[in-house]
Amino acid sequence: MLADYVIKSRNVFTGDGSMPFAGGVAIAGDKIITCGDELHLAPFVGPQTIVRDYGDKLVMPGLIDSHTHFAQGSMTSDEDFCVNLIDCTSFEQCMERVVSFADSHPDNEWILGTQVIQFQWDVPEMPTAAMIDEYLANRPVVLQQVDMHTVSANALAMQKVGITRDTPDPLGGKILRDEDGETTGVFSNTGSESLLHAVYAPPLDRVRTSFSKTAHAANAYGITSVGAVHPTFVGLDDPYAVFADMSRDGGLPLRMFVYTDLFELEDKTPEQIKTACSFPGTTIEWRGFKQFIDGVCSDHTAWMIEPYANAPETSGEPAEDPEQLRRNILRACELGYPVRVHAIGDQAVRFVLDCFDEADEKYGHKGLRHCMEHNETVQPEDLPRYARLGVSPAMQPWHMLLDMADLAKDAAVGPERAALSWPLKSLVDSGANVHLGSDFPVVGLDPMEEVYGAVYRMLEDGSNPEGWFPQERISMAQALKAYTYGSAYAMGVEDRVGTLAAGKLADVCVLDRNLFDCAPREVLETRAAMTMLGGKVVYEA
Repeated sequence: MLADYVIKSRNVFTGDGSMPFAGGVAIAGDKIITCGDELHLAPFVGPQTIVRDYGDKLVMPGLIDSHTHFAQGSMTSDEDFCVNLIDCTSFEQCMERVVSFADSHPDNEWILGTQVIQFQWDVPEMPTAAMIDEYLANRPVVLQQVDMHTVSANALAMQKVGITRDTPDPLGGKILRDEDGETTGVFSNTGSESLLHAVYAPPLDRVRTSFSKTAHAANAYGITSVGAVHPTFVGLDDPYAVFADMSRDGGLPLRMFVYTDLFELEDKTPEQIKTACSFPGTTIEWRGFKQFIDGVCSDHTAWMIEPYANAPETSGEPAEDPEQLRRNILRACELGYPVRVHAIGDQAVRFVLDCFDEADEKYGHKGLRHCMEHNETVQPEDLPRYARLGVSPAMQPWHMLLDMADLAKDAAVGPERAALSWPLKSLVDSGANVHLGSDFPVVGLDPMEEVYGAVYRMLEDGSNPEGWFPQERISMAQALKAYTYGSAYAMGVEDRVGTLAAGKLADVCVLDRNLFDCAPREVLETRAAMTMLGGKVVYEA
């Protein structure tokens, strides 16, 4: 068999090695037929073979972002849908930008501000409705914290979705109230669901445009696959069907592995759930279930074993009923389906591991590809349990850098528990299958930010070159493996993608430099020179 393409470089990383080598990858149709040195490639080169030599650029498997909320992220990446507030250093600056956005977008039904980091403000608290109304009261305004667990809204926004003083707190969320019982306009976790459902429901043509733009932006980073995890955070009836339609039309050049709401098992059969997410002939594929158990440390909603250092009156609390979560994890395991659970606090981590442990005892170890999302605080005695139970920790190192900038995590948990935070190397050394992703749109899709965070654990300006708990740094090879093979393994698709090996789908990216020979700053500047999905070039610089 002769190759359609041979992609060569002096630096080829297969996704499961320790260093790049000189050679290349040969591709026929949508599959890889060999990967190796010049001697391996030569028999597959014919007169019609397109040979591309990328010199010193890094040839590697297509990057796999294992954890995204792709639907919402696509909308928040659209500069005409919302205004980004991540660099605002005061509430006043934030609102000046919001008002300017509102003035320039008179037809937008909602005025949405995203990626608020209130810890950068003099008063590090999410604004109330009254504060927002002083700037903009005649348009519905919603402001979303960078980690998406806290939201502020003005009076008109609450009125539009029917939130009043009599609206009860939903399970797993809070509608904050003043001493008189009136809503303040601040919402945590599921408390903001009705607002976000209304905000993230634009016309379908706009949705398709946002999805397409984001998919092509992902290709420009070298991304070929994403995990799309519950919740979608959008008000669309069926965003997965939109993805599938676009995939059939060629407008979504990504593989998307979907994880839906675990609690659907309470009123639907697995067959019903899988049928609803069955899209043959597309690159959209259902892979299992996802749920939450807690929030985040910075606003004390992560579920901790001991009280917070800067809020000793609380240890956080579950965002969902623990017994409901346990019951459904056991049900999924009994039926043979993998589960992913958001767990940030050390008590949340321990509780979820306990659930998987119980499932193993009751139903046997079935080799299901369970995942724990975030794993931001892990007690040492819990580290070995991941590998023993087959639970893959999903990590998003750029989150670490966000907290590092203003020491929000250190302040919340204190120095002893801060040292247990984002234990990347400890988890790798324990034998766990660590996989990396972005949690887009909490941060952007750029995988180099996550790689940088994992390898260097220092701020992007280099102001702390010694790194934040540098003993938890991992190597470049380990980080790239986690973004390729690790993600593929976690989602149970490593037989098809994740490494450059004969018989696998030809999902390949060429980065514009060799990451193994870069200064830290250069890692952040790295982009794809070429991205291939199933043997077809979907991006070229």
